[in-house]
Amino acid sequence: MIELQDATDFINNFEKIYSKKVICIPYTTKEGTRKTILMCKCGKTYISLPYMSLGVLENRITDRKTAKFLLFETEEGSIISPNNIKFEIRDTLAHTHNVYADKLFLWINIAEKSDLLELFSSNVRRKVHKSIKDGVIVKYGTDKKLLKDFYYVYTHRMNEINIPPSSKKPIKNAAQIGVTTLFVAYLDGKVVGGATLNKITDDVYANSLFATLHSYNKHYVSYGLHFAMMNFARSSGAIYYSFGRSTRLSSVHIYKKQWGGEEIPLYWSYSHKQKNIRNNKLAYSLWKKLPFFIAKRLGPIISKYVY
Repeated sequence: MIELQDATDFINNFEKIYSKKVICIPYTTKEGTRKTILMCKCGKTYISLPYMSLGVLENRITDRKTAKFLLFETEEGSIISPNNIKFEIRDTLAHTHNVYADKLFLWINIAEKSDLLELFSSNVRRKVHKSIKDGVIVKYGTDKKLLKDFYYVYTHRMNEINIPPSSKKPIKNAAQIGVTTLFVAYLDGKVVGGATLNKITDDVYANSLFATLHSYNKHYVSYGLHFAMMNFARSSGAIYYSFGRSTRLSSVHIYKKQWGGEEIPLYWSYSHKQKNIRNNKLAYSLWKKLPFFIAKRLGPIISKYVY
């Protein structure tokens, strides 16, 4: 989990972005250290944290109001609640026997070389240069024009791959408070790709949402976008750039592997048996049949409940 000494700013930002109340849960590690785990109540389950790949710990007993129940870590590393609440813990380690472990993220040390391109294989360097040579221009910022252009290409790409798009509101909120920077790729004045880059800590920046139009793949738009985000993160003082989470052995995972870096497995541990909505093949097949104008409006409503 991500560990913060004081999570006050993080909590304030999270609540502004997602309009969800963060609940502070007293947590005791197996070594007996008292900490605070941040959660949101989603339906009947407490999740640490929805929409994020990893949970967040505050490395102290908070002086804020805490929940009435507690979480304990056993000698074996399992997390239990004497109150028998339903919970989900997101970490790089498994904490219960009910685990969803199909996801991982890959990150790279962008401060390791003075020349960023030296970090990559000759094949990746060639594609980055090809993107630049073909005239792909990447602009970044937080203004309304970039948000509009990003959301245009993002929703169209989600429609191509039959996935409900996230709502524009949390993206806008995160950009306004400086947590997220928008990146948009243009070719001959046309929007051809877009991405969001989130500041996780001073040392870590992570790509969250990403989209490029399939018809422009020959211009290696995705390479130009990732390279631009890495440069921005490094100039902001970051050490690590995360490509965001992906499904193990998926085409997206294989694409990210070519950049090098370290793979970090993700374990979402449940206090109870849980069916993951992402594995619902019937819902996926029905979604594929929706016209774009309906999917664009319905997607953000559905995505609010895909944590």
